[in-house]
Amino acid sequence: MKFFTTLLITILFTTLGFNLIAQDHRIYQTKPIVDVRGDETPDHSNIEIIETTVSPQFGPVFTSEFTFEVHNITDRKTGYDLQSNASTQQVWLDYNNPQFLHAIFTNSQVTAGWADRTCLYFGSTDAGVSWFELGGVPVNTGADGRSGFPSIYGLPSGEAVIADHNNSNGSTFTHTKIYADNSPFEYNFTEHDPGNISDGPVWPRHTVTANGIVIFASSGSPAPDDDVKINTLDLSTGVFSGWQDLESDDAEQYDFSISPNGKIGLAYNGWDGATPDESGDVLYRESTDNGITWSTPVKVFDRDETQDTAMGSIRGVAVNFYNEEPCVTYEICQQIFSSGNFFPGLPSEIHFWSPNVNGGVPKVIADSSNVPYYPYVGTNDVHVPVCRPVIGRADNGYLFIAFNAATADIYPSADTTSYMAGFITYSSDGGENWSTPEKFTPEAPLLDWRYPSIAEVIPVTVTDGEVFTIHIVMQGDSLPGSTVNAAGMPVGVTAQYYHFSADVTIGSTNGNEGIITTYTLEQNYPNPFNPSTTIKYSIPSLSLVQMKIYDVLGNEVASLVDEEKPAGTYEVEFDALNIPSGVYFYTLQAGEFNQTKKMVLMK
Repeated sequence: MKFFTTLLITILFTTLGFNLIAQDHRIYQTKPIVDVRGDETPDHSNIEIIETTVSPQFGPVFTSEFTFEVHNITDRKTGYDLQSNASTQQVWLDYNNPQFLHAIFTNSQVTAGWADRTCLYFGSTDAGVSWFELGGVPVNTGADGRSGFPSIYGLPSGEAVIADHNNSNGSTFTHTKIYADNSPFEYNFTEHDPGNISDGPVWPRHTVTANGIVIFASSGSPAPDDDVKINTLDLSTGVFSGWQDLESDDAEQYDFSISPNGKIGLAYNGWDGATPDESGDVLYRESTDNGITWSTPVKVFDRDETQDTAMGSIRGVAVNFYNEEPCVTYEICQQIFSSGNFFPGLPSEIHFWSPNVNGGVPKVIADSSNVPYYPYVGTNDVHVPVCRPVIGRADNGYLFIAFNAATADIYPSADTTSYMAGFITYSSDGGENWSTPEKFTPEAPLLDWRYPSIAEVIPVTVTDGEVFTIHIVMQGDSLPGSTVNAAGMPVGVTAQYYHFSADVTIGSTNGNEGIITTYTLEQNYPNPFNPSTTIKYSIPSLSLVQMKIYDVLGNEVASLVDEEKPAGTYEVEFDALNIPSGVYFYTLQAGEFNQTKKMVLMK
């Protein structure tokens, strides 16, 4: 009873906007720099260890727009479950082989110390339906080193390029290194080491150009070299261009993307002044010479620097392109900038910015007005009610943003913690308009869904319409919050990795426009008819389709369709020249969908 009373008081105070005391860390927390490079050993003594032995299996998840298939990437679980300090980059789709997916996650088989912590690399050659584990990157993790916090991209020829930080190969300090595979899924990586700078830099993010230039950023640590730094690597020569400073917040609060014509975009949380006192802003730069020089920063979001307590950027930020126009998404929440405190119990927002959208003013695409609002409580992983957005694009201009949102579900313990869910929204017009965000993660069994990553660029095929597939990977855990930062929650080797995919069809050769996400059977036209009529139907995914005509006695009169068809909208003509007038029924069966409608032949 005490727990539920405390929770009710917390929600009431949060909703009414009162300033809560700093001692209640669930509502009024500091904004720590979570330094988790592998040397930390939090005290987990006397805390119950809970481990699951059964891997949950999920059926399709239906939203009003999409049908998401859920695939287990592996039965292996992890005790090191803090995948990222910000928006993640853990999946890469091979654009030239869209059935080939690459994913990487931090993994440990223990609950404390994490001496075995590694970055596990997985592959799929059937668009994510099944996966195989290739191993750790770098390979020699374990006794002589450990790795963590990876990002993944790849070359046009299909080789994965992975960045992470580690102290393998006898490195004195944990720092960023780049790994390039020899051929697709060969698991024969060449290590490229830019060297360490005063115990760092760490937490890399990167992209790779078509001609094999890796552009990456990492966080220096500790002071005085704690600025974010940018570097480039020419894979053909193994030569680095050298570190250059960026006025950015650290802990992975930066992201790269490449436009269709090869322009490099960089979005980051930080400041454009002389001191970090102006942090809380979001900025954008671009490069046209493979990351050697960068444009003057454009301020995407300018927090109110006249107020010490204000909405400002925190952690999640990502960038992509609509044609050649940059598209930036990020999260903001209420903060006290002089102290570095933030309010995870108060409503937060996810924004979208592009220079030619809404007059260059960021649009709010997710907040308490269109996503069910629940305060984030518990383990301090620097999550807020809506957070950690990532953005993908399809060749036809559609944009997709996936993000986390707190739910009403909580784990009752000394550090009562919110379960998170995954939400998605899309735009078909370059970001001017966005769909209402919808949850795409399963309701049951209850898991904590965090760290969404989305395929950055999605190829489109043209059959009977434009067809493409959204790919998202996430971590699902029976215990909410991270084991790494747990301060009273049970800990265990319980988190797993999952892949979500949704097939999308835009329009058809029959002239229909729009995303096809459900099975439909329309009324025939004309009706009544003589002697022919047209029947239109839609299917959202590849299906065995059967359409038959029956008379009032249930006798089959005609079979109009009996074949497997890809997602799309179709028209079929029924010619009744040789049958008598009367009432007839037409039935569509596709997958588990079965519907019948009546029509009248009047001669």
